[in-house]
Amino acid sequence: MATQPERDPSIGTLLRQLIDDVQHLFATELRLFKSEIASNIAGLKGGAILIGVGVTLMLGSTVTLFAAFIGWLTPVVGPGWAALIVSLASAVLGIAALGLGAKRLSAVSLSPDKTIASVRRDAQTLKGS
Repeated sequence: MATQPERDPSIGTLLRQLIDDVQHLFATELRLFKSEIASNIAGLKGGAILIGVGVTLMLGSTVTLFAAFIGWLTPVVGPGWAALIVSLASAVLGIAALGLGAKRLSAVSLSPDKTIASVRRDAQTLKGS
């Protein structure tokens, strides 16, 4: 029985494998990029929602609570002081909500850092460094 010696793959086969591997690598990097961007946008959404809540609270309190609290405080401190107290309390709550929302927005980065680092590692690997 004669056995055939194992043949080394041809240059064409090696090039095809290299192209397939590079295509697979870029497809994987694209999936990572999409996933990371979606995650970052979700974080932005949370901060934007808090800002919306803060604005709504400030406006809603201006329209409804001002009148109710001013009416309640007027017999105690007079109309001017009642309006000032209610306005300041509402502003403090609104500013707190806006501050929390802005803090969340500043903590979220839209830059796909993981994808960029991965692409850089892949480029270094392909260079052979």
